[in-house]
Amino acid sequence: MIGSGGRGTFVMGVFQKNAGLKVGAICDVYEPNLERALSAASKAQGSSPKAYRNYKQLLDDKSISAVLIATPEHWHHRMVLDALAAGKDVYVEK
Repeated sequence: MIGSGGRGTFVMGVFQKNAGLKVGAICDVYEPNLERALSAASKAQGSSPKAYRNYKQLLDDKSISAVLIATPEHWHHRMVLDALAAGKDVYVEK
């Protein structure tokens, strides 16, 4: 997940209801959101995802196959293009 504010954390929780999905990493520049999302993901799946503060480092992680982008809208296009270039599947909302 890239962007762990209210919407991102909500969507992550919905996705985690699928037993085949594991949140492997969470990225946010705002530390309180990052910590809250890491805690929520850990409780739901029993293991802690990796923490990133730079989304490009998350995209470099070969263990991550898909990303949920939930940042402010003016960042969506750049992050989507970077994620696709890194070979990731992408879920993003307008």
